[in-house]
Amino acid sequence: KKLPKRDTQKAVQPVLWVPYSRFIHSGLTVNEQQENLTSTNAGIGERLRAERHRLGLAQADFGAKCGVSKTSQFNYESGERSPDGEYFYKASELGVDTHYVITGKGAKATSDEFVVIPRHNVAASAGPGALNGHEAELHGLCFRRSWLNKKGLQASGLRVIDVTGDSMTGKLSDGDQVLIDMAQTTPKSGFAYVLRQGDELLVKYAQLLPNGVLRLSSENQTYKPYDVDLSKESDVSILGRVVASTHEW
Repeated sequence: KKLPKRDTQKAVQPVLWVPYSRFIHSGLTVNEQQENLTSTNAGIGERLRAERHRLGLAQADFGAKCGVSKTSQFNYESGERSPDGEYFYKASELGVDTHYVITGKGAKATSDEFVVIPRHNVAASAGPGALNGHEAELHGLCFRRSWLNKKGLQASGLRVIDVTGDSMTGKLSDGDQVLIDMAQTTPKSGFAYVLRQGDELLVKYAQLLPNGVLRLSSENQTYKPYDVDLSKESDVSILGRVVASTHEW
């Protein structure tokens, strides 16, 4: 009996991930190989995030449709891990341009001029402090890649959050948004930082004092400065430095 021909078009799936073996025998050291792999994953993560935003899906929803958890989706977009072929196959079924995500080339390559930075539904208080609940991700904001490079900023460590209150009036207003670099958590005098104090987020200027004490102050002089010792205050931590902001008129 003659067996039917196999439908090879449906059976064959393209290899869509970037294998570590591409760096073996390249003449690079182990550290250099790992840096190249990390850089490749970060680029894939940025483009994957941009495609997800284009489709209007939250991280958890997008990950579920691709068969992974929200944590895995976050790791893919941050460049911590690399997706496999099955993930990309399901992503392509959603309308993701997987060729562009993996190679950076194709119909959407022109969008490489911009980077989508995630925006979260938390508010950093420019007043007495805003209570925050679940930090879900909203639609992101686009920034020019050339500007980020000029500032020495890595897109994977950036986040956008809203501002509430009036303690930073003159620099920030209620409803403005700030771009924070979560890689900069060591305070330096003269810069503004987003701090977590208990269940609150605050935007404050930092001034280093002797013995590791940090003086926090506001643009609005009606709000008095106060000192904290980060080595002793377990409920106070620096989330990142404010590197840019928007202002609504």
